[in-house]
Order: sequence, then structure tokens, then C-alpha cells
Amino acid sequence: MHDDEKNAYLLGFASTQQKLPEREEALPIDPDRAQIPLTGLMVDAGTDLSGTMAADRRVRILPLTIQWPGRSLLDKGTAEIRTVSRQLSHERIRSAEVSAPSVEALSYRMHPHLALNFDRLLLLATHPALVDASRSVDQMLKDHHDEITHLRRERHLRPDYALHVIPTGSLLSGPALQARLLLQSAEMRMGDVPGLLNLAKSLADRTEVWLAPGHPGDVAFTLGRLEHPDLSPWVEACSPRLTQIMHRYPVLSCKSGRFGLESRTNKWKAAATRVIETAAQAIEQGTLAAPAIQLSFDGSIRELRDWPEMQALKKVAAAHEVKLHVTHMSLGGRVWASAQSLSLALIRKAAD
Repeated sequence: MHDDEKNAYLLGFASTQQKLPEREEALPIDPDRAQIPLTGLMVDAGTDLSGTMAADRRVRILPLTIQWPGRSLLDKGTAEIRTVSRQLSHERIRSAEVSAPSVEALSYRMHPHLALNFDRLLLLATHPALVDASRSVDQMLKDHHDEITHLRRERHLRPDYALHVIPTGSLLSGPALQARLLLQSAEMRMGDVPGLLNLAKSLADRTEVWLAPGHPGDVAFTLGRLEHPDLSPWVEACSPRLTQIMHRYPVLSCKSGRFGLESRTNKWKAAATRVIETAAQAIEQGTLAAPAIQLSFDGSIRELRDWPEMQALKKVAAAHEVKLHVTHMSLGGRVWASAQSLSLALIRKAAD
């Protein structure tokens, strides 16, 4: 068995070995929920969520289907899947496709307790040009509406259950940073759903994601298959036909939902350095709207932290009291961004 085939087999095995339960479990019901609805946050498995956030009792991960020729996997966003997936070659990653889970698979794993453990669910949706998984959640809740209403009444909960889909206009580390800031907000603590929705929209409007793709040709191939016009700037920037030999590596961005090309360089390390320096400049120039940034990396985080550019960023962040979060890239994120990639997310102040 070739190494890549072996790793693909192990990936399937890892999907059954997660520490998180296979199905949503019933949680104790707080009587105060009659006055203050309990709000949960959901992100899809393509979000570069940290292990700490994934374990937060208010957070749920929406699985995504990852398909290869002759093989498919339901990615639940677990650490086990991420660990094994990092051993897959970029050719194997390139051949994968990401799609929404079936309603049946979602119902098996999340119904009925998802609609009993929370009263309001905010789903932070990855940019729809990449995947539109929110429809599966919405359809699951519609299919079981009468049963959900009955079960909630039985447990003395408000019969109405609300799903709010929030278009993040982002990907990779972007929705993860938005989720982190929402969880830490006063609106979340107070159960202020209208306030949360307003905050979520504000964050989405100001989120920037910067990307140094490890294999630009893979990005052009993978995103080109989706045939979505919004992705054209990235597809064209990474196209082998247009990429010059001396300027092979692009620095890509997605700002407020708009994909773009920032610059080109002849080495990946130079592109990654540009991404890191973008974070440092935003901190030094005081243009951050929130005192937190997030990097996600498909590689050794220990080695990344030793880069001089990362050491400099760490010092700048500490001096300005900005939280610096570094996570591994998700499996779905690796498919979209290509293997050995580095992404950055920050929230920029509105222009004067």
C-alpha cells in the first residue's frame, strides 16, 4: 500500500476515533432559559477553529462531506482528522471535493437534541462560493418542525426555535475569528440575539483574510471546478497559464466577501512573510477594529513560531495588547487553500 493510500485509510479510521460524541447529546435544561434564551454558535468543519473553541459548550461544528475518487468522508472537524490529514500529499488534497452534508446524515447526528440544547442557533456560514452547508441545517429543522415544537413544549421550553444564518463572507481563519469575538461579546453573555446579529454583520463587513497558498496550481484547479464567478480573481491569480516563473506565488485576499490578488513573489516564504507583515502593520497602524488576529497554518506550528517574522509579530501584538491566535488549518480549508498554506484573519476598522 502506497503511503498516500495508507494515510487516506487512516483518515477514514480517524473519523471514527474522535473524542467528541458521535451524536448530539441531551444537556441539562436551565430553568432560566424561559426568560433568557440560550444561544449557540455553529461553524462548518472547513473553519480553522482551535481545539479550545471546538470544545466550548456553546459551539457546534457542522460536518462537511469530503470526497475523493472512490472514497468519501464526513469531516466533523475533529483534531484526529486534522492530525492524519496533514500526512496527505498535496496531490491527494488536490483531488478532494468539499460539499454540504446530506440532511439524513445531519439528522442522525444532531436531531433532536440540537433543537433542545439551544433556543437560538447562529450559523456562521463560510463564503457560499465555496460551500453552502446551511441549507442542510435549515432543511433538517423544517423536516422535524412539528416534532421539535412538541419536544420543546414537553420540556417547558419556548416552543419557537430559531436558526439565524450569518453570511460571514469569509473562509478559513475568518469565520473562526468572528466566532471567537462573538463568544467573548457582552451580547452573547446577555443572550441579546438582535445585538449578536448586528455585531456578526459588522464583523463580516470588516473581516479580511489573507492567504499564501502553498500550491497555487492546486488552488486554480480546485476552485476552478466550482465555476463560481466570485472565485475568478483567485483562480486567475493561481492559474499556471498566467503565473510567471519568477513570480509563481501570489498573496491572495478576501475582504468583506470579495476575493482578490494583492501581490506576487517568486518564493512561498516571501508570500507567507507578506501575510505575517500585514498583521504586524495593521497592529502598529492602529487599524484593527478588534484586538485579536488569527493565523492558520498547514504545517508545524512550532516551526512557524520560530520564524523571525513570527517572533516580531508576537512582540508587536504583546506591546499593543492584541491577542495572537495560531491554529492548524482544517481539512476542508486545505482543499480550498491547497496544502502547506498560511492564512491570516483580522477585523479592520471602517474607512473614514
